[in-house]
Amino acid sequence: MVNDRSPQAVLRETAAHPRGDDLARLVHLVASSAAADRKPSFDDVDAAAKRLGIERGDAETSFGNVLRALEKNANEGTGAAGPTLLSALYAHAISLDFPKGPESETRVVTAMLWLGANTSIDALSALDAALGSKADALWEAIAVFLRRFDAGAASMLTRAEALVAAAGLRSSTSGTAKSEVEKLSSEVRDPLVRTFLKTVSKDGDSSAEATLTGTLVPAPRSPLALLLLGGTGLLALGHIGRLIGRWAFRYRTSAELRATVTGIRVDTKTEMLGRVLREAKLEIPVGGLLRASREVRFPRLPMYVGLASLAIGSYFGVSIFVEGARAASPELLGIGALLLGLGVAIDFVMSSVGVGAKGRCRVVFVP
Repeated sequence: MVNDRSPQAVLRETAAHPRGDDLARLVHLVASSAAADRKPSFDDVDAAAKRLGIERGDAETSFGNVLRALEKNANEGTGAAGPTLLSALYAHAISLDFPKGPESETRVVTAMLWLGANTSIDALSALDAALGSKADALWEAIAVFLRRFDAGAASMLTRAEALVAAAGLRSSTSGTAKSEVEKLSSEVRDPLVRTFLKTVSKDGDSSAEATLTGTLVPAPRSPLALLLLGGTGLLALGHIGRLIGRWAFRYRTSAELRATVTGIRVDTKTEMLGRVLREAKLEIPVGGLLRASREVRFPRLPMYVGLASLAIGSYFGVSIFVEGARAASPELLGIGALLLGLGVAIDFVMSSVGVGAKGRCRVVFVP
């Protein structure tokens, strides 16, 4: 194994390897197929190698065997050099068949960002070394993707892919990428993406971070788990237990989240009756972040009360009004109209109450 595990070292060895270009095409073929199918594991590695006429001995490099690295997909442990080997070869394959036109660039960028967020292949880290000035077009396309993500085009990128794109732009040595980072830093509203775009200062300080404080809550449950827990009553019991613990015993699990250019750090502190029971720290590096999502939940009780009042007032009001019309009774007509109007009024008031209410933000990280 070699000491220099940089993308440049991989590319130098690839240039001297008798099957270097074919190995790059092999990695690109297998990884692009996984990206198209949205499968984080690489399948049919042997079939792809046979298609290109690559034997297992042909795939040996000082960074490891390319076929073995693909089979393990580096997420399952290919050694320290495995991710760099696959990432550099993938970037080299892009240079061999450089995309022509916006559609091709979109397809290439989409695959690179998905692979960077869901596998160990981070082609962005080797893009400048493999493509040189030709990488500028792809950096511009990546910046466009980030702008669309920040504008709410959720179908363009997931949160994890946006973070990969931001980290790739920030770490690039390309002048175009640096220019885009400078523009995006002032344009992007998403706090995590903006933090990942912050550049290192001249004195080498890379401590720029965004901080959030809140409370640690259970992870979101699957629909099946919600159905089972709700049907058995355990979900309601859990909520009641947490309410009793919060108000009777002052049970709290406070959390402070720090997002830096190197990753995510969460410090938690569990307290009961004013005493600290436990402190914990969780760190997720950028390369180990599979998915990050944010959900803002607004108060819904006023809306439910308003809808219930409208339904009850409409049902009883209309029923009594119809009976009053049949019996030619002014009293019943008045009571029916009053109940109907009361239901509409309560629904209007409750709907107005929820308009100015602040929402609660829940942030979920999947390592």
